[in-house]
Amino acid sequence: MPASYSLAPRIEGEVAACSGAFGCLEALAGSLVGLVLWAGLATGLLFAPRANVRAALEALRVEYEAITAEQDALEAFVSRVEQLSPSGPKSTVEAGGVGVVGATTGRAGGMGEVRTAYRETVMDVPHYDRDYDESFPVNIANEFGDGVASAVLANDALSPRVKGAVIASAREGLASRNRYLDTLDRERERLDEAGTALEDAAARCDAVDGRRLRRRSFDDLQQRYERLETARDSLASTLDRRQEQIQDGIAFGWQRRDSESVYRYLYQDIDATYPVLADGTRVLERIDAVEHRLTTALTAQA
Repeated sequence: MPASYSLAPRIEGEVAACSGAFGCLEALAGSLVGLVLWAGLATGLLFAPRANVRAALEALRVEYEAITAEQDALEAFVSRVEQLSPSGPKSTVEAGGVGVVGATTGRAGGMGEVRTAYRETVMDVPHYDRDYDESFPVNIANEFGDGVASAVLANDALSPRVKGAVIASAREGLASRNRYLDTLDRERERLDEAGTALEDAAARCDAVDGRRLRRRSFDDLQQRYERLETARDSLASTLDRRQEQIQDGIAFGWQRRDSESVYRYLYQDIDATYPVLADGTRVLERIDAVEHRLTTALTAQA
C-alpha cells in the first residue's frame, strides 16, 4: 500500500482519540508535521546540499569560542602574576635549554599564588574537563614547557626570573592561540565559499529537473541538459579546489600541519572528516540522477 494511503487513517485515528480542544489541536499538528516531513522526503524538498558543511561550521564556532575562552583565561592569569611581588633568586632550573632561576628565599607562598592563579584561570575554562582533563603538573608542563613547569612545581617562593618566564610562556600561549584562530577563520571562509557553491549546484539541478520530462520539447530538454552540465562543472571545480587545499595541509602561522589529523580533530563530532567532499558527493549523485532522467527523455524523442 502506498505510504500516502496509510497516513490519512492515522491522522483520523489520532484526532478521534484526543480529548479536549488543546489535545485535539496538538494531535492534529503532530500528524500534519509528520505528513509534511514525509512529503518533503518523497519529493526531495528536504535535501540539504550542505548538511555536513553546516555541521562543520558549528564545530568551528564551538572551537573558536573555546580558544577565545582560553585566551581570556591566560590574560587573567598574566594579570594576576604581574601583581605578585617576587623574592630574591637563588636556584636555577633548565627550561628548554634556557636557564630559569628559581627562588628559595623571600616571601613564602609566592609560587603558591602562581599555582592558585593558574588553577583558577587556565584550568577553569568551561570546556577544560571535556578537552583536557589533565592534572595540574601535566597541564602546566604542556602549556609552558617542562622547565618553567618544574620551577613552578619545585619552589615555594617566586623569583623575578621565574615570574618573567611564567609571564613570557603565557604570552606565547596567547600568540599561538591567535595563530590558531587565524587558521579557524580561514577554514570558516573556505567552508562558507564551498557551501554557497554546493547550494548553487543543487539549486541549478532542481531547476532543470521536473515531472513529465518526456512531454517537453527536445530543445527544452537539451537546454536543461546543458545547464545541468554547467552546474556539474562548477561543482567539480569547487571540489578540486578543496582537494588541493587538503593536499596543501593546514597552516598554523609559519608551520604547516597534516590536513587529515587537523580535520579529524575539528570534525570529530560530525559524520564526515571532509565535510565539503562528503556534501559534494551527495550533490553529484543528485546531478547524476537528474542527468539520467533527462537522457532518458531525450532518448525517447530521438
